[in-house]
Amino acid sequence: MTQTPKKNTLEQMFAELVINIEAPLEGTFHYHVPSDLRPKLRVGHLVEVEFGRRLAQGIILRFDDTAPIEETKPIIALIDEKPVVFWWQIELAEWLSQNYLAPLNACLRLMLPPGLTRWADVTVDINPYWDGNGRLTPLQQQIISILRERGDLRGRQLQRALRKTSDGSKKKIDWKTAVNQLTKRQILRKATVLDPPRIRPKQIRTAELIASEARVKAVVPKLGRANKQADVLLYLLNSDDPLPEETAVLEATGAKETHLKQLEQDGRINRTPAQTTILPTGKEPPPELTDWFTQLPSPQANLTIHNSSFTIHYLETEGFIQRLHEPATLSLAIPPKQLLGHILDLRRATTYHHILTLLARAAQPVSLTEIYAQTKATINHLRKLAKLDLIRFGSEEVWRDPLADRDFVPAEAPMLTTDQARVWGRIKVAILTAEEVMEQGEEEFAVAAPKPILLHGVTGSGKTEIYMRAIANALDEGQQAIVLVPEIALTPQTVRRFAARFPGRVAVLHSRLTDGERYDTWRRARQGLFDIVVGPRSALFTPLPNLGVIVLDEEHDPSYKQTPPVPPPYYHTREAAIALSQIIGATVIMGSATPDIVTYHRAQSGRFQLLELQKRVMGHRQRLEGQAERLQLRNHYQHDGEDPDDALTIPLPPIQIVDLRQELRAGNRSIFSRALEKAITETLERGEQAILFLNRRGSATFVICRDCGYVATCPRCELPLTYHRRNMMLVCHHCGRREPHQTECPTCQSKRIRYFGLGTEEVAERVQQRWPEARITRWDRDTTAGRNTHETLLASFINQEADILVGTQMIAKGLDLPFVTLVGVISADVSLGLPDYRTGERAFQILAQVAGRAGRGLLGGRVIIQTYKPEHYAIQAAAEHDFASFYIDEIRFRTQHSLPPFRRMARLLLIDPIDERGKREAEALAKGLRLHIREKALAASEILGPVPPFFNRVDGRFRWQIIVRSPDPNRLLADFPIPPKWMVDIDPVSTL
Repeated sequence: MTQTPKKNTLEQMFAELVINIEAPLEGTFHYHVPSDLRPKLRVGHLVEVEFGRRLAQGIILRFDDTAPIEETKPIIALIDEKPVVFWWQIELAEWLSQNYLAPLNACLRLMLPPGLTRWADVTVDINPYWDGNGRLTPLQQQIISILRERGDLRGRQLQRALRKTSDGSKKKIDWKTAVNQLTKRQILRKATVLDPPRIRPKQIRTAELIASEARVKAVVPKLGRANKQADVLLYLLNSDDPLPEETAVLEATGAKETHLKQLEQDGRINRTPAQTTILPTGKEPPPELTDWFTQLPSPQANLTIHNSSFTIHYLETEGFIQRLHEPATLSLAIPPKQLLGHILDLRRATTYHHILTLLARAAQPVSLTEIYAQTKATINHLRKLAKLDLIRFGSEEVWRDPLADRDFVPAEAPMLTTDQARVWGRIKVAILTAEEVMEQGEEEFAVAAPKPILLHGVTGSGKTEIYMRAIANALDEGQQAIVLVPEIALTPQTVRRFAARFPGRVAVLHSRLTDGERYDTWRRARQGLFDIVVGPRSALFTPLPNLGVIVLDEEHDPSYKQTPPVPPPYYHTREAAIALSQIIGATVIMGSATPDIVTYHRAQSGRFQLLELQKRVMGHRQRLEGQAERLQLRNHYQHDGEDPDDALTIPLPPIQIVDLRQELRAGNRSIFSRALEKAITETLERGEQAILFLNRRGSATFVICRDCGYVATCPRCELPLTYHRRNMMLVCHHCGRREPHQTECPTCQSKRIRYFGLGTEEVAERVQQRWPEARITRWDRDTTAGRNTHETLLASFINQEADILVGTQMIAKGLDLPFVTLVGVISADVSLGLPDYRTGERAFQILAQVAGRAGRGLLGGRVIIQTYKPEHYAIQAAAEHDFASFYIDEIRFRTQHSLPPFRRMARLLLIDPIDERGKREAEALAKGLRLHIREKALAASEILGPVPPFFNRVDGRFRWQIIVRSPDPNRLLADFPIPPKWMVDIDPVSTL
């Protein structure tokens, strides 16, 4: 029965929402807007609504005059005063949903930071009107007891409490059913609530000086522990009498003789003991004592009368002398300016003085963390000062910025080479032309984006400088930019380059940041507090208010594609970036030395603008000469120009192909060919660096019994386990399962267990055995699991703390390593035998990219590729740095087999723990799809499979796939009911 849309009235308006919950939701939902919220709500706002019987978050997509249903629920509250998404993010999410057949709420969640989404929970308490009667099950009685003891609880709190009071077993406790039963009997009351946000703005505690300078000066000497010696010094400092009597000081301070002795011993005071001084009265002395009277006045203790007829008493009685009694006195032995330090030292109060000095200099609140770091204070020191009303505590919100403590040396833009100037000129014309069209648009939001630009430039040709010019132009126009890199490993070097050119305007965003850092980066972007964000594919969804340029560096890389089994959408960053540019009128620049075949074909056909940089740029002569002098190196390359600003262009490094079959015939069974071994030795002797590349981790690819043929496989994935010698473990590189290494065959108990194949760990060990003096660094996913390990490894290698870098494809992507003069590819055949149509393209791209790491410095370089298939067209083209010839061969192959770019593909993947059940469901779906093709008369579409993929069992679950090959897979699949268990990957980058 079709419901009549509900019309708007003067009292009512409607909002169309996407519900932000984990469950995939295809559509949107209408709620009516209460009158008190109408002035506040805008498109993109995050609101609280009732969805079903629980609370949930919703994001407002648009406002409508009508609702498609008769009864609508009201929006309950506004969660965030600022919209959490911009209008263009909503349009991009809708595009992603339509093009990748993904739930709209999942697509929109890409735009939100971690921790913002809140899930519904329940609160449970005992009904105060319950009389306490009624029969209860043991679980119900347990719930009542917990609630009586702890009061009302959230559902998750109740669940944890029940687990603590249970017998410790992992059996699931069905508390929800018990609570629902008690609620129906009105014994309990239950309500739904939203969880508090998992991530919140970071607040730091601060301290601030509030006392006057005079008060601080008066209080500081009295801080710290009680100390009589310090009291004496303070008395002497404040005394008007420069020589106060000892008794007065002792009486005033409560000190004792021992305290004065210690002060005198430490050189802090001078003590003048009590004494009697003899003074002449002026009366004519007896002639016999004339010489004696010349000594007066003098202390009595120093005087001796040798004439026995006279005594001191007699002379005093006769009025010849008088005695003056002087008490013991004290005086300072150190300058008054230094006295405060001694007092604080005695009281152990130096830290208090440091705190107050720091706060006085800052003249503003200072974080407690900074106070602790600079003064070695503790919270007790600060509490004491606060108690004396010298300081006060506070708090303030701070950004969690991963670049906050990084210093980048500003760098000026170099002069462009002739090639770069030509390319930049064409890009600038394209941008200006699009701006003119946009200005002439009649619609309010008329936009015109330049045609997407493919910048095909050989490694080292200066593509990054073109990116920077485009970004600088956007910044001058008040716009912002996103720079995308395929791997987190490239992020540190890219950030360093852009932060040096645009200091203070760059942020970084990737999955290895903490949730708090990502949340704050999202908030800073929303407020327009930076202009450039650098990161992998998720950085595309950064909410920059005025985005003008999107850069995709290494656009060919498959890492730009989100692939199963992670949650959808399975988008390609390149396609999403182009779609976004069309929505907002931004410029997209895709750069690569080895473009994706589909991208290059689009450029050749005119859909993209193709710009090429065919010359490798070494640098400008003046800079190179300065670098050579600083590093005491001889420039391998010659510069013919006289202009110091002339850029030196250099050839790509020569590549030598070594046929490993010939090496075996010559009796060489080492993993190093004779040519590679000689080259490594020469490189080390010259004090230069080398890279050895192998696209496989571990020590051995598989473990086999030579007697019965047993191969150690993962019981969950049925794939060979890889041996890692460092941990002496067998590891599955698909599900992560670990097993101890085997010394005998579990099938036939033979001791002839052997480890075959090769991985980076084994290569590194063999390099160390052959060249024991060499410093080795290994770079693969096993050695870069930590947060900053990529940057640490890269920095140490650039700083020449290692001689040889052994790594996987992570080292092949865009790294600039100026001291590398040799690149050796241990085996170019790792992926050529895999059953995927892109293996040739992958091999060419990897070889060309890793070869590009050589010869980027003053010392020149060379490349040696070892292979068992030297005749393969991908290897031959890579050795000649000839993308054009590779493209011709590859496009011919794809034409013959109707592969992309001539037809598009979709991959339908099912993962099931029961193989036979998965097979039945896959066959039923494939049958339904073929029938659907016939009904819609889609003659150019075909269904391949179902078949198990190459990796047919992962983590104990079986995989079945169906491949759709069609000019437009969306047209075939959009209206076909695909069961929820299936993952739909449009334009997959791999079918393995």
